Amino acid sequence: MTTAQNTAAHLDLSSKRLVIIDADVHTARTAHALGCHTVFVQQPGSPVPDLVDDQSGYYSVNFTGERFPEFVEEVLSPLAPAAVVSLSSAGLRPAALANAQLGTPGTPPAVVDRLTEEVPGGQEPYGDEVILHAFSTDGVHRLLAVTPRDPVATGSTASDMTAQLSGPWEHAAAALASFLDAAGLRNGPSRTRARLSGRTVRVLSSRLGFNRPEEVDPLRALTGLDLTRWALGWPLGLREEHCGISARSLETNTR
Repeated sequence: MTTAQNTAAHLDLSSKRLVIIDADVHTARTAHALGCHTVFVQQPGSPVPDLVDDQSGYYSVNFTGERFPEFVEEVLSPLAPAAVVSLSSAGLRPAALANAQLGTPGTPPAVVDRLTEEVPGGQEPYGDEVILHAFSTDGVHRLLAVTPRDPVATGSTASDMTAQLSGPWEHAAAALASFLDAAGLRNGPSRTRARLSGRTVRVLSSRLGFNRPEEVDPLRALTGLDLTRWALGWPLGLREEHCGISARSLETNTR
C-alpha cells in the first residue's frame, strides 16, 4: 500500500453522510468507496440499480424545480448531511443552493453562476488554446495539468507543456489564480479555457468540476490523482494526500 493510500485508509468517514445530486455510475462508485453514508438525489426516471448500495439512500425529485427548497428542508435537513455535492453541470447549482440552505460546506450559488457563464470578451483568436485544470483548497489554487482543448487528444502535465507554450508558464498560473480569486472560488475542481500568447493570458471560459469520462480518465493518468474522489470528498475533509497523489503531478501552486 502506498503512503497516500495508507493515509486515506485512516481517514474514517463512516459517521458522515454525503448527498450527491445527479450522479452517474462512476461518481456513485467513487462515493461508495469513501466509506461514508451516501444519499443520491436524481431526476425522475434516472436509473437506480447501479447507484445505490447498502449504505445508500435514494430520492427521485426534480432538483431544478421550484419545490426543491421544500425537499431540502423537509427531507435533506433531517438527515443532517455533512455536505451536498454534484459533479454534473445540471446538479452544480442545486447542490450550491442546498448547501446555502443547510449551512453546509460548498461553493456559493453566485460563484457557481459566475463559473458557468462565458467570460465577456473571451473570444481572442490568437495564441495557444489550452485547458487549465486546477483544484482549489481554502482559496489556494493548485494547477494540476494542462491539456489541449480537444479532450480526446493526448494531454500533458503542466511541466511538459512549458516548452510548447509561448511565454513563461508562471504568467498563466498567476493569471488563473487571479481569475479564480475574482470569481470567488475557494474549494473544488475547475476547468478553464485560456489562450496564451507571450506574456498575455486570456481566459475564455471556466466551469466547476468535470463529469465526462474523456475528462476524468486522462486527468487521472496525467496527475496520478483520483480527482473524482477529491471533488466529492473535500467537504468531508479529504485532501490531495488522500487521493492517490503521484510524483507526476505538478509540484507548484499557482501562488
